[in-house]
Amino acid sequence: MPGRKPAVSGLITAEHASRRVPKAYRQLFAGAESVLKSHRAWDPGTRQLARELSESLDLPLLEGKVTRLLVDLNRSVGHPRHISEFSRNLPADQRKVLIERYWQPHWDAYRHAIEQAPGLLVHIACHSFSPEMDGVRRQADIGLLYDPGRPSEQHFCRQLAKALSEDLPGLRVRMNYPYRGNSNGMGQQHRRLFPAHRLLTVELEVNSALVNSAAWQSVRRVLAVSIGRVLGATVPVGC
Repeated sequence: MPGRKPAVSGLITAEHASRRVPKAYRQLFAGAESVLKSHRAWDPGTRQLARELSESLDLPLLEGKVTRLLVDLNRSVGHPRHISEFSRNLPADQRKVLIERYWQPHWDAYRHAIEQAPGLLVHIACHSFSPEMDGVRRQADIGLLYDPGRPSEQHFCRQLAKALSEDLPGLRVRMNYPYRGNSNGMGQQHRRLFPAHRLLTVELEVNSALVNSAAWQSVRRVLAVSIGRVLGATVPVGC
């Protein structure tokens, strides 16, 4: 129909939302309780953020249910960090069970969401980062990660950064910081399978110092408003 806006769907994910260790695997972490409380085990605040975005924007949500130290849902099979040192020494058949029970369903659901979308799927993956790494303070409150090889992702992130500068003045927003947006991960692996007019995938990285601040609840609400505004203005490549 002439003048009708092309179909755009959304999906929220939080691969590192949990630090849970299922009972069958707790012996692997004996004596490592402090590690399970650290950023190595999960991304603090991302469950709250992902659920806020999902509910406010009425978008489906996929979230991880176990610690990434058991199996990392944001790494491809075979990546050095897919299986950590805690579960790496399990027999091969038990590592296969880990993948089939926790990793594969998450990736299958993600791919299914892309395939079932009537047009473009905009995927926003929620992550958080530690305020300091190797003794160096990180100079951002929010990072927007995208693939520089996909202009539509860069445009989306620039528009979101602009919206955040208006809605959350004073917060430091940076592009592809503190990580590269095209490193190994669920979004990057699926970019290889789906063209830009079918998948726009970006990562929303939040400094965990912000997560632990008194402003966190209001920040989540404003993030939902900003993302909703940019999402509403998004059109597929070539339209």
